[in-house]
Amino acid sequence: MKRGTYRRSHSCGWSGTFDTAGKADHAKRHHSCARWIAKAESAERGRARSAAVDRTPKPCHHKVANHQHGTYACYTLDACRCPACAHAVRDYEQNRVRQQAYGRWDNLVDADPARNHVRRLMAAGMGLKRVGAAADVSTGVMWKLLYGRPNAAGQRTPSRRITKAVEARLLAVELDLADGAMVPNTDTARRLQALVAIGWSMSKLGLRLGVLPGNFNPVVTGKRPMVTVVTAKAVHDLYLELADQQPPEDNQRDRIAASRARRHAATHGWIPPLRFNGRLVVGSVLPLPELDDDAVVLELDDTFDEAVVQRRLAGDRSGRLMKADRIEIVARARAAGWSLNDITARAGITKPERYLPDDRHQEAS
Repeated sequence: MKRGTYRRSHSCGWSGTFDTAGKADHAKRHHSCARWIAKAESAERGRARSAAVDRTPKPCHHKVANHQHGTYACYTLDACRCPACAHAVRDYEQNRVRQQAYGRWDNLVDADPARNHVRRLMAAGMGLKRVGAAADVSTGVMWKLLYGRPNAAGQRTPSRRITKAVEARLLAVELDLADGAMVPNTDTARRLQALVAIGWSMSKLGLRLGVLPGNFNPVVTGKRPMVTVVTAKAVHDLYLELADQQPPEDNQRDRIAASRARRHAATHGWIPPLRFNGRLVVGSVLPLPELDDDAVVLELDDTFDEAVVQRRLAGDRSGRLMKADRIEIVARARAAGWSLNDITARAGITKPERYLPDDRHQEAS
């Protein structure tokens, strides 16, 4: 046990042990019983407040979001004071104070880059909830990022800023579709055409992919506009395997096949695999579509799911439709010249006249 000089105040109960008598006397002279008593009373009030807090976990009653316990959002938005939520807020505040001391606390960034990335994912076929699940971002945050939430005037304003953590998670999400989903054939056809340009015949490529020539040739030539995701992935892997390999030309038949493939590619203007500084240029397996100024942009007062609307108009009936989705599908289909029977047959919406504006409903009837 360490020995030292002990000092104590009988008025307030203050006491302390110091290395030297000089330090002990200095502390005793500068001690204030009033401040010590006030500090003790403040600590006691804090313990009383903490003991009076209801630590029972409270459920989330929000219609869209489902805040989980142990998160900052559940503590602030659902007023939950359970131990898990209290610890989450404590960790958040400790990190905030530390980052402020370092001069690095600027937690909010512009939401446009993340919003545009999510729109590109949705335009390629990923749903809003699937993007949020892949990024570990709640549906409520995703909904406010794209559509906003109604204010007192009844208008919707999407999020102007989001946290850096949410932005990083959203920008890290890559296109992830089911194997049976349909994607544009452009990149798949270009990869196959590049392999043909270096001498790989369509028949040999089809054999490696397990596709019959009658089904494979339209994919290579680009006559088939859409392919399945599993086909696009298989072609991407095959391209990585064969782009650096010349086809076998050990016998007369192989040499003829390679020569015909190169001649066919030259006739149609197909180029070999692209290289930059000696390295093979390989794009993404499922590249995202580019959104320009003419692309469909979600309006601030829209509540429909853009991905579901585009899939239905393309003939894909997967996904549940809300009323706002049906109204938007019918409006776009009528603008494209579809009849009501076409909407029912191609988009799967029964009685589409229900979702027409009143003036157009009278014209259709």
